[in-house]
Amino acid sequence: MKVSTAKDFQRLQHLRILIAGQFGTKRGRKMQRRTANSNRKIEKNIEARSDGFSFRVRMKIGETLINETFFTLDEARAYRDLLRAGKSTDKDQERVLRAKAEKKKAAGQTVDTLLKRYLEEVTPTKKGKKEEGYAIGRLRRMKSFSTLPVYLADGEAIEKLKRELSAATLSSTTIRKYLMIVSHVFRTAITRRWCVDLQNPVKTVELPRPARMRSRRFEADEFEYLHSELEKFSNPQILAFFELLVETACRRGELLRLRVRDVDLTGRTASLLDTKNGEDRVIGLSSRAVELLKERMQSITTEKVALITKQVGEKQIFDITIRSIRYAFEKAVSLAKEKYRADCEKENCLPRLGFLENIRLHDCRREATSRMFEKGLDIMEVSSQTGHKTLSMLRGYTHLRASALAQKLG
Repeated sequence: MKVSTAKDFQRLQHLRILIAGQFGTKRGRKMQRRTANSNRKIEKNIEARSDGFSFRVRMKIGETLINETFFTLDEARAYRDLLRAGKSTDKDQERVLRAKAEKKKAAGQTVDTLLKRYLEEVTPTKKGKKEEGYAIGRLRRMKSFSTLPVYLADGEAIEKLKRELSAATLSSTTIRKYLMIVSHVFRTAITRRWCVDLQNPVKTVELPRPARMRSRRFEADEFEYLHSELEKFSNPQILAFFELLVETACRRGELLRLRVRDVDLTGRTASLLDTKNGEDRVIGLSSRAVELLKERMQSITTEKVALITKQVGEKQIFDITIRSIRYAFEKAVSLAKEKYRADCEKENCLPRLGFLENIRLHDCRREATSRMFEKGLDIMEVSSQTGHKTLSMLRGYTHLRASALAQKLG
């Protein structure tokens, strides 16, 4: 706009205030508050702005507050009279105005506003709330994305977010999880009416392909070396927990939540409550699992297992934390590698490449699932034991050894 007079300069300054306020900037809101106190009322529902050339219509239709600015008094009067006429003749007028006011209010909301509200209202209801809380915290710290107004978060913004996550050396699977969280945040905002006419920008981009599922299993000597090192720990619960993971195919959290009263040694079953997929399940126990659980339950009480009191029955089988289990496992893997290399030097042979490399605690569940199939259990029996709902997920945890298949072939 060409500025030739003082009035033109005032008009330009006023436009800057309106634009800044529309996008919710701190400076714009401050400038609007500064000028709001000096407005002068000239007619009912119409005020003359302090800039000397614009007029504001302020009125209430039902529960909706109308606040609009015009450059001429005639425009302001026409708009006010139109609202009055609509209020008396059109039953849907209030609903239309309310939607318009809500959308105008939402224009000042940012992506961080949605992330924060989602973190407070939705995340606490999930089992993985701690992990999701970390992910949302990272998204909120990415200012180039979180400070965007929600209506400007489009496919291009998501593509930029993908590039930033990729630059942080995150895997394609992890980036996909972050984008799925963003997608659910917008989907929740739409279904719960946090914003009007909001679109989910993640639907307009291609998500990274998930990485292939792991296929790592213990080799025979790997399991023996690791078992030997875990046996040296002063806390006997560490070894018992590790063996039960391999015997039962339980998740770590399921086994940690197992109580005394959930175990039936006579029927050789254990009830797993509050599992990851939200359903309880009863699993069978092998003879070795029964021995391990019996030892743990006898250490909890001096009475016979069959006469356990109700108070003891509420106690958990394992009194350890996931952090101590993870630390012990990683320490045992490191010690087992050293012991294996030392044995190879004594026997004057080369260590096998990949010995206990890229091994994780969760691989015990994959090992247990594969062993069940090798023992002859069918798909339905194994799925009832592991809790997998789909064949594709069960297949991802099953990796049969070619040597075992060769023996069956005869």
